Amino acid sequence: MRKLSLFILLIFIAFNIMACFDFSPSYQAPDPNTVEKEKIKDTPSQTRSQSKNEILKIGDQDVTLDFNLYDDSNLELTTYIPQDMLASSKEGDFLSIYANFNNKKNKKAKIAFFSPIKTVSSNLENMKKVARENVTKDGFEITDQTVNNYTLIEDSDEEFDIIKKQENKEDMIGKVSLFNHNERMYYIIVQYPQDLEKEVLPRAQNIINDIMFYDEQFEENKNSSNATH
Repeated sequence: MRKLSLFILLIFIAFNIMACFDFSPSYQAPDPNTVEKEKIKDTPSQTRSQSKNEILKIGDQDVTLDFNLYDDSNLELTTYIPQDMLASSKEGDFLSIYANFNNKKNKKAKIAFFSPIKTVSSNLENMKKVARENVTKDGFEITDQTVNNYTLIEDSDEEFDIIKKQENKEDMIGKVSLFNHNERMYYIIVQYPQDLEKEVLPRAQNIINDIMFYDEQFEENKNSSNATH
């Protein structure tokens, strides 16, 4: 009986000793300097001016448009997008930029970018197949006839025209450009109803000209004006 009492007393003492110590996991607030560093975008592409305006030739008029810098971490590039267009990114390294003239989103008038994720190797033939499948799925035909007498990217690996016939409506036309940057394949599709060519095409060409990849050190473009931070 005496041994039992002594045992209980020892347990009681042990519990009291343990209560004096905090064995719960300690919490350490993150260093705000470290968190801030993680948010810093420090490539020349990402540190360009956040906005600018440019004069574009739209139809027979010179029109001043405001542009905002758009950063796509999946595609590893930035570009400037006019304020009357809307950007939408998807998983899988897709980026679509839609016309939003007069605050009316038009999914038929768009610029689409795609590149396989970096862990997936690709080549020109594979990308050509993917691009052709996607435009065909959207109802376009690939045509040997020239429906657009312009080039999207001067040093592209390949470009081809597309057309979508529509009854009682303007046909939709466009162009597909495939190119390689730093061993990574990309394609760009520009498409629009034919009657919107004068509005969409100058904006699309400007967006493409303003592309700057994360690994580029110098901005090659060009003709920007009134850039602001």
